[in-house]
Amino acid sequence: MSAGGAGEGLRGLIERLPHGEPFRFLTEVTSLEAGRAGVGVWRVTGSEGFFAGHFPGRPVVPGVLIAEALAQLSGLVGLHVEGGGPRGGRLAHVDLRIERGVEPPAAIEMRSSLAREMGALRMFEVSASVDGARVARGTLTLAVVEGGSGP
Repeated sequence: MSAGGAGEGLRGLIERLPHGEPFRFLTEVTSLEAGRAGVGVWRVTGSEGFFAGHFPGRPVVPGVLIAEALAQLSGLVGLHVEGGGPRGGRLAHVDLRIERGVEPPAAIEMRSSLAREMGALRMFEVSASVDGARVARGTLTLAVVEGGSGP
């Protein structure tokens, strides 16, 4: 699906993720060019359970969950190809710089673009921002697992 194919097709993409609630950190896919790039949003309200301990009285979205949200978007970009079935994947490597904290409520806009393919590995350049201010950037690598949608 390309960015021009927005609408019904994009709404159903999140259901392709092998992750279920409460471990799905992608609220919406706003554009996707399969095998190339995608943009998505994770909306945090402050009522999510992890905020009870991170941190009481001053909630901050854990950076590791931003990394996971970027990995989920990247999985849709690089592992769900047009004309074929979804392939499973596992997070193999993360090199992410957290530039600022994210306090709820927030809409975290995430971007992922396929930078390189090395055999079964797919490396993505990723970034996350809130209200136009970048909060994280870096690369992550997913390993393709044929014939499945998860580990």
